[in-house]
Amino acid sequence: MPDTHETPLSRVSPDATFRRRKVPPYGPASGEPGEDLDIFALRGRVPEGDPAPSTLKQSAPRLGTGSAVRLPHLPQRKPKSRRGLLLSLLLCVVLPTALVSVYYYVFAADQYVAEFKFAVMESSPILPGISPPATAVSPSAAAGGGAISMMGAAAGMMGGSSATMQNYVVTDYLLSRQVVDELQSRINVRSIYDSPHAKDDLWARFNAGLPMEQFVRYWNRMTTATYDPMTGLAVVKVRAFSPEDALLIANTVVSLSEDLVNTIAKRPQLDSVRFAQGEVKRAEERLKNAREAMTDYRLQEGVIDPSGALTTNIALVQTLRGQLMQQQGDLASLLSQQINPNSPAAQALRSRIGATKDQLEKLEREVSKDREGNRILTELVGRYESLDLERQYAQGSLVAAQQAFDQARANAAAQHLYLTPYVRPVLAESALYPKKAQSVLIAGLAFFGIWVVGLMVFRAVGAHV
Repeated sequence: MPDTHETPLSRVSPDATFRRRKVPPYGPASGEPGEDLDIFALRGRVPEGDPAPSTLKQSAPRLGTGSAVRLPHLPQRKPKSRRGLLLSLLLCVVLPTALVSVYYYVFAADQYVAEFKFAVMESSPILPGISPPATAVSPSAAAGGGAISMMGAAAGMMGGSSATMQNYVVTDYLLSRQVVDELQSRINVRSIYDSPHAKDDLWARFNAGLPMEQFVRYWNRMTTATYDPMTGLAVVKVRAFSPEDALLIANTVVSLSEDLVNTIAKRPQLDSVRFAQGEVKRAEERLKNAREAMTDYRLQEGVIDPSGALTTNIALVQTLRGQLMQQQGDLASLLSQQINPNSPAAQALRSRIGATKDQLEKLEREVSKDREGNRILTELVGRYESLDLERQYAQGSLVAAQQAFDQARANAAAQHLYLTPYVRPVLAESALYPKKAQSVLIAGLAFFGIWVVGLMVFRAVGAHV
C-alpha cells in the first residue's frame, strides 16, 4: 500500500503550487530525528464546487512526479511516572497522620470528666391570706425518673413556668465570663488548667499568663452545658487533667449555680418587701398627720366630739321644748278656768315655764354660740367629719399596708426556686479524653480527602495548560 498524506487546504486556485519546505524534526518516541519532506509542484484543478476549507487526500502515485511523501512519526505521550503520586501521598497523608498519632499517643495528656445533672424546680408555698394556686407547673418535677408529663413540658415550653427560663439562664451562665471570674476567685481555676500533668501537651493545657478573654474561650472548650426543654433536665460536663481537679471544679460550679438561682429568686421578693415596707411607713405618716389635725381641731374648738355633743344636745333641746309646750298648755288650761292668774298654781306654772326656757336657751348657746346658729353648727360638724374621715382612711390604709408587708416578708422567707443536682459529680476513675484512635482515624481521613481534592485540581489545571 502506498503511503498517503492528508493535507488540510483552504480553497485552492487552479494554478496551486506546493513548494519545498523544511519540516521540523518531530522524532518518534525512539528518538529518531525528523526528515525533510520534499513536496513537488502540483498543478491541477480543484473542483469549483469545493466549499470552504477542505481536506485534499493525495496518494503517492497520483502526484505528478510519482514520488511518495514520507510523513514524520506522530508525537506520543510518555507514560506517567507513579513516583510523584506516591511521594505526594506520603507527604500529604501518611506523614501528617503519623504526626497526629505521635501527638495523641506520646504527648497528649489524659483528660478526666466530672459530670452532674440538675433541674431548676419551682414551688408555690401556701401563705396566710393567699389562696393556693390551682396548678403548679414544674418542668423538672419528675427529675428522678428522667421525664415529666407532656402537660408540664408543654406549659414550660410556652413560658408558663419561670423554672424553664431559669434552666436556660443557668446553662448560659456556666459558659459566661462571670462564672470564670467567680471560679478564679474561689479556686484559682487558671492554675488548675496550667497543670503539671499536662506540661508536655502544649495544645491542651492553658498558659496561666494569657489574658482572661482567651481563658474564657478555653473554658468553653473544656466545659459543656446543655439543657433539654422536653425533659427539663440540664447536663454539665467539666474536663480537667486530674480526677481531683475535675471534681473540685464541678462541685464549685454546682455551688455557684445554686447561689445564682437563689439570687435571681430572692431579688424580686426582696424588692416586694422593700416596697411593702415603704407603703407601711407612708400609711403611718398619713395616720399621724390625720390624728394631729383632729387634736388641733379639738383644742381650737374646745369640743372633743362635736357630732356626739350635737346629738346629745339636740335630744335635750327636743325634750325641753316638749316640756315647755306641756307647761304652757297647763298654764293656758288653768287660766281658761277663770282661776285667779295670781294664784299659787299659776305662779308655779309660770316659774317652771321660765326655767325651761332658760335651759333651752343655754343648750342652744352651747351648740351654736349664736342665737340662730345654723351656719356655725354646720361648719363645725362638717369640718370635724372631714378630719375624722381622713383619720379612718389612713387607719385602714395602715392596716392593709401592714398585712401586705407581712405577706411579702413571709413570701420572701419561702424559697420558690430550687436548683436540684439529682446527679452529683463523682471522682473519675479513667480518662475519657482524648479519644486517640478515633482522633487519628478522623485526621487520616481528612488528610486523605484533602489530598484527593488537590490531586483532582492539579490534573484539571494541567490538562488545560
